[in-house]
Amino acid sequence: MKILWFTNTCSLYDKNNNSYNGGGWIESLEKIIGVHPEIELGISFFHQDKCFKKQIGKTTYYPIPLYSSKLQKAKRLTLLHNDKKEISYYLSVVNDFKPDLIHVFGSEQSFGLLGKHTKVPLVIHLQGILNPCLNAYYAPGYSSLDIVKNNILHPIKLLLNQYGFKKFKYNASREAIILSSCKFFMGRTDWDKNISELYAPNSNYFNCGEILRDIFYEIEPWKRSEKTTFKIISTISKATYKGFDLILKTARLLVDLGDIDFEWNVYGVSEYIEWEKKLNIKCNKVNINLKGVVNSASLANNIKESDVFIHPSYIDNSPNSVCEAQIIGIPVIAANVGGLSSLITNNKTGILVPANDPFTLAKKIIDLKNATEYPTSLGKHARETALIRHNKITICNTLLSIYKNIIDAENIN
Repeated sequence: MKILWFTNTCSLYDKNNNSYNGGGWIESLEKIIGVHPEIELGISFFHQDKCFKKQIGKTTYYPIPLYSSKLQKAKRLTLLHNDKKEISYYLSVVNDFKPDLIHVFGSEQSFGLLGKHTKVPLVIHLQGILNPCLNAYYAPGYSSLDIVKNNILHPIKLLLNQYGFKKFKYNASREAIILSSCKFFMGRTDWDKNISELYAPNSNYFNCGEILRDIFYEIEPWKRSEKTTFKIISTISKATYKGFDLILKTARLLVDLGDIDFEWNVYGVSEYIEWEKKLNIKCNKVNINLKGVVNSASLANNIKESDVFIHPSYIDNSPNSVCEAQIIGIPVIAANVGGLSSLITNNKTGILVPANDPFTLAKKIIDLKNATEYPTSLGKHARETALIRHNKITICNTLLSIYKNIIDAENIN
């Protein structure tokens, strides 16, 4: 089978310069699918390299250099969208590789529009879904007015923020078109299945897990320690709907009301002055340490050395940060939003709490701190479930089966 991927990351093509810690799960998936004897793999992605294609091992890579120069990047910023230009380039890749199936990772980019311009069957692998994120774009108590206030003395930053929001809205409107016209979806949660059926009632949905980064399979599993300081850990990005405000509010409650000596290490964020000002809560006053972005090995080790993993987001599908924590075996507490209930069975493989509820979250953290066997039980069951859910061989076989089913279905039609 000739399978052509369109991805938001260059995966193994330029792993040393990949923008997100080595490419994450797509890189892990390529390591298995790219060498499979039944698969001839092509991968296309935005990149500054100007070669049309490059063969490395069995895989053919197609960098998309539409925005490689400073001038091209500037032109891209002056336009809200460049869909026609991008689709034309994608079609040149399709015509050259001649795939049996196109596998698009995510609905955020214009890749999914290819389904309206080619007879090659196309499946969208649902990741984050923009329209629900747009619905939760501003956390409770936050608005576009706050962005203006925070950047009134920084006009360029303000303009970039405004442009970014307009771009997000445009991408969400384009996503609705992509989802509505797609015949085949892959996903991992009841939530993303519902979204796909909402937009495309007659579509076919296939469940397929994700392969995590290698280190999370290799690291020794979590064991509860008897440290004096209770170590909390979170991994988020700097978007208002990722719940940094909930971290601040919960930490303040723990300081003010809880008889608990704790520290809360937040990875993925190096500063969040806007929320500190908004809530009048300084990170260093409530035992929060902002650690920024680190490599996967460092993150895995810090998770293993912590006591509980907290996921505070207001919307999410199947965040790999939670899955990585579960496979290490640390107890996880997460806001019950999006697809989290497909990852966590409450009080068995983790704890689900209401979104934007620092009071319940603080109480659950204190309960875990004071419990004896419960944290170990949570971590054990989470790890057992995650090892099955993220089994590399199972995922590979499932993906091959999905590819064959789609290709066979299209050939019949």
